Amino acid sequence: MTLQEIMERVGSKQPNVIRAYVNDGLREIEGLIPEKTTYQMYNIVEGQKLYSMPNNMVTLLGVYRKYRENSTGTYSYILIPRVVNIDLTEPGSATAADAEVDIIVV
Repeated sequence: MTLQEIMERVGSKQPNVIRAYVNDGLREIEGLIPEKTTYQMYNIVEGQKLYSMPNNMVTLLGVYRKYRENSTGTYSYILIPRVVNIDLTEPGSATAADAEVDIIVV
C-alpha cells in the first residue's frame, strides 16, 4: 500500500503527518517482535576498566545489570543508560584488553 492510498483511506491531505504515523507504527511493531540474539556475561572487576568483546559480535544492543531475583528464582535485569559526553584523559591500570573490540567501564 502506498502513502497516497493511506491518505485517501483516512481522508488526510498532509503527507508528512501520515508518513510520521506510519513510521511510528512500524517502530512500534518492530519493538513487539522479539529479536533472537546471543549474550555474554561478564563479572565486573574493581579497578579493571577494559573488557574484551567477542570477535563475532555485530552490534552491542545494551549493557544490563542484575536487578533482583524473582520469586521463580530467575533474575530481572535493568538497562544501564548510555553515557553521552565522556572525556577519557588517561588510560587506567594495565589490563589484557587491547583489541579494537574492547569496551571501557567507567
